[in-house]
Amino acid sequence: MIRLGIFTDPHYSSQQITCGKRYNSLSFEKIRQAYRYFAAADCDLIVCLGDLIDREKDRETQDLQLRRVAEIVRACRIPSVCLMGNHDAFAFTREAFYGILGPACEPADRVLDGKRFLFLDACCFKNGHRYAPGDSDWRDTYYPFEAQLQRIVSASKEDIYVFLHQDLDPHIPESHRLYNADGVNAILSARGNVKAVYQGHYHPGARCEYNGVRYVTFPAMCENENAFFIEEI
Repeated sequence: MIRLGIFTDPHYSSQQITCGKRYNSLSFEKIRQAYRYFAAADCDLIVCLGDLIDREKDRETQDLQLRRVAEIVRACRIPSVCLMGNHDAFAFTREAFYGILGPACEPADRVLDGKRFLFLDACCFKNGHRYAPGDSDWRDTYYPFEAQLQRIVSASKEDIYVFLHQDLDPHIPESHRLYNADGVNAILSARGNVKAVYQGHYHPGARCEYNGVRYVTFPAMCENENAFFIEEI
């Protein structure tokens, strides 16, 4: 059994509140609480599903806030994976983001206890171009590697668990789903070896089962008193 510590959408920044209901500045302490809980629960892996930080008035403050979070991550004995969300990609290039967090946090597919974990990066526009600092759109998101994903799913001998920031769940609002969600979902359901998809982005959260795959959208940390979870698989 693998025990995963999961959280999503802290949107951490110095701003006290954004969008009327995101308590950005409180997320630093929420992240700290989550890591303490995951360590006490002896998790095997911690996964942040994206939008770890939010934009700041200047680059120096943005870097500082991410470095503060990186200190929490590095102080924990449990390995962490941090997916980039659209807000992370608006603030940082991929190289700069993981340059501060540390390369160990960069998503890399892995097999743990006979289970394959796939981390999908959908921080792209539907034209295939990747988001860039100052240029992203939470409603325009696309996964450009369907052929590669199909090869992995077809060849895998293990049960597969998929992680991404944006949403594939066909039951949540279309504005939050990948432009090519139908095509990706068809790949994931084809062989019956994909067991679950874990995602963020849609702040209320949601759960469903579709074509034999369980979809779990975790509630946003920034909009709740706190929101972090342990999944045992």
